[in-house]
Amino acid sequence: MTTQLRLGAAYYPEQWPRERWRVDAELMAQAGLGMVRLGEFAWSRLEPRPGEFELAWLDEAVGVFASEGLEVILGTPTAAPPAWLVACHPEILPVRADGRAQPFGQRRHYCPNRPAFREATERIVGALAERFGADERVIAWQIDNELGGRCYCDGCRDAFQRWLLERYESLDVVNEVWGTAFWSQEYDDWNQIPLPEGRPVPPEGFLRNSPNPGLALDFRRFTSDSLIGFLRLQTTILRERCAARQLITHNLMGFRFGEIDYHALAAELDVVSWDNYPLLDASRRWSTPALSADAMRGLKDAPVWVLEQQVGPLGWELLRTPRRGDMRLYTWQAIAHGARTVCYFRWRTARFGTEQHWHGILDANGRAGRRYEDLRAVAAEVSSLREAFDGAETRAEVALLHDYDSRFALEIQPTNASLGYEETVQRHYEALRRLGLGVDVVSTRADLSRYRAVVAPSLYVLDEATAAALAAYAEGGGLLVLAPRAGVKDRSNAVPERPLPAWLDRLAGLEVVDYASVSADGATRIAGAGRFDFEGELHGWYEELELCGASAVATYVDGTFAGTAAVAERAAGDGRVVYLAGSAGVPTLVALHRLLLGEAGLPLLPLPEGVEAVPLRNGRGDMLFLLNHDEEERTVGTVTVEPLGIALVAGVAAVEAAPV
Repeated sequence: MTTQLRLGAAYYPEQWPRERWRVDAELMAQAGLGMVRLGEFAWSRLEPRPGEFELAWLDEAVGVFASEGLEVILGTPTAAPPAWLVACHPEILPVRADGRAQPFGQRRHYCPNRPAFREATERIVGALAERFGADERVIAWQIDNELGGRCYCDGCRDAFQRWLLERYESLDVVNEVWGTAFWSQEYDDWNQIPLPEGRPVPPEGFLRNSPNPGLALDFRRFTSDSLIGFLRLQTTILRERCAARQLITHNLMGFRFGEIDYHALAAELDVVSWDNYPLLDASRRWSTPALSADAMRGLKDAPVWVLEQQVGPLGWELLRTPRRGDMRLYTWQAIAHGARTVCYFRWRTARFGTEQHWHGILDANGRAGRRYEDLRAVAAEVSSLREAFDGAETRAEVALLHDYDSRFALEIQPTNASLGYEETVQRHYEALRRLGLGVDVVSTRADLSRYRAVVAPSLYVLDEATAAALAAYAEGGGLLVLAPRAGVKDRSNAVPERPLPAWLDRLAGLEVVDYASVSADGATRIAGAGRFDFEGELHGWYEELELCGASAVATYVDGTFAGTAAVAERAAGDGRVVYLAGSAGVPTLVALHRLLLGEAGLPLLPLPEGVEAVPLRNGRGDMLFLLNHDEEERTVGTVTVEPLGIALVAGVAAVEAAPV
C-alpha cells in the first residue's frame, strides 16, 4: 500500500451523461486529484436482468478517468440490490424488530443470510472480478458500502440457532451461561431459541424489549459475524480471481457506529477505510472525527483511507453547513491522524434521489465554483507537504481501550445515561487530547507494553485473561486508569460471583460496595487529597469504594458517600492502578489526567480551547501538527495558528510548552 498522500472523489458515472465523464475527469485532474471511486451503487446498470451483465460502460468510465492519470477504486454494488432481484426473491428484504419487512427503495435492503442474496452476490462480484481483476487501472476494491443493520427474519432466526450450536455445541452450556433458570427460560431444543426482540409489547408493558442479556449479547455478536461473513464471501472471490496488487477495503463508519465488531472486520481487509462526516455530530466537536480517525487507525495499527470525506452542506431533515475553511481543516485532521488517501463525497451534487442535499465539490449544475477552488488550494498544499508525511506515524504514549462486548452489553442494559459507551470513551479521549497527547485507540487484545499509560473508560464486560493482561501491564511499570462499571459482567453478559470490579478488585486494591444512580445532570463534588490538588464533579453515576490496599487520592465532598474515596490508587509491581469511581465530564477528566500523566512523566502540552495537537514522527524526527478549530487566532507557546488554520512544527519543544 502506498504511504504517499493522495486526494480523490466519489463519482457515479451511471448518474450522468457519457459526454460529461470526460469533462469531470479533466476537472478532477486539474484540481490535483489522483484517485476516483466508482461503481458501488450501480448493480441495476451492471446486471439489468438476472445473469445478463453489461460492464462495457463501466470499463469505458474507468478508461476515461485513467486517461487523466486517476487511479480507480471499484466498489462491489451489493449495498443496492436491484428491483428485479427483490421481485424474484422478496425474502431477501430485511425484517425490522417490529416484524415489518423493509421495503425496496432505500439501500442495504437485504438480509446477508438469505441464500438467494448470497448467490446473486457471488454472481455479480464474480463477473466484476473476471472483467477487472487483472486491470492495471484498478488499484483496489471496496466491498459493499457501510455494512450494518440487524435483521429479524425467519432466516436469521434459523442462522442464529445454527451459530449458537457451533459456538456452544450443547444446550446445557447455553442454559448455564445465559442463566435460563431465571423466569423459566430453559431450552431443550435449539429451535426454541428466539431472536431477542420481536414485536414490542404494548407501551404500558414495563418489560418492553427486555430479553435475556446473554441471548441479546450473542445476537449482536451473531449479527456482526453475519455481516463480516457476507464481506468475506466477497473478499474470497476477489482474492481468488484478482491480482494481488489490487487491495481490498471497506468503508467503515468511524467510532460512533456500534453494530459490528470492527476489530474482527478489519482482519478481513488489506487496508481500513472509513467515512468522515464531522457535522453529523451536531455539537461540532473536533474530538468526534479525531476519535474516529484514531479508532480506525488502531484497528490494524496502520495508515488508513478516508473514502467519504464531507465537502459541503449535508443532511436530510436539517442541513448542516461547514464553515469556510472546514474542507481544508478536516482534510488535514484526517491526514494528521493517519489517512493516506482522502476521497471526497461526492464529486457532483446529485440531481435525483435521497441525497440531493449532500453537496459535492460541484453543485448539481456541474459548474466549478467556490468548493472546487477550495479543493484546488487544498490539493496544492497537500502536494507541497507530501514529503513531510512520507512514512509519518502518530506518536502515542497513551492507549485507550475499546471493547465491543462492553459496548454491546451497555447497549442492552444502559444503566444510566451518563454511562453511555460512546460518550464515556469520547470524554476520556478528549481530555487526553486536550493535554497534547497522542492516543492510540486499541482492542483489549492489543500489545500494551509500548504505552506508558493505558486508560480503560468502560470495561463493563471482562474476563480473567483480559484482567491478567492488564495486571501484567501495570506490574511491568505502566499506569493503568480504570473508570466506573469495570468488570460488571463476564463474556456471557452474566454478573460474576465476586466483588466488583470483577477480576480487577485485587489489582486495584478496592471493592465497589454501593453506588448511586441519579439524573445525568445530578452532580456530586470531589476534591483531591494529599499530593493531588484538584476539584471536580461526578455526574449521574458514582460509587462507594471500600479500600483494600488502595489509598484515596480524591474524596467525595458531598452526596451520599461524602468523605469516602472517589479516586483511589494502588502500587502494582513497578506500576500503579488508579480507579475513578464516577462518571466525569471533560473538565474533571482533564484535571485528573493532567495530575496522573504529568506525575508519570508524559510530555503534556496544555492547549487553548479549540486547538488540537497531533504528535507525529517520520524518518527525520518528531513533528507536531497543530489544528485550530476555532474561528479566532490561537497561540500555542511561540506558535500562532490562524483561525481554522494549521501549523506543522518540528516537535513539542518547538512550541515551548509551559510546565504543568
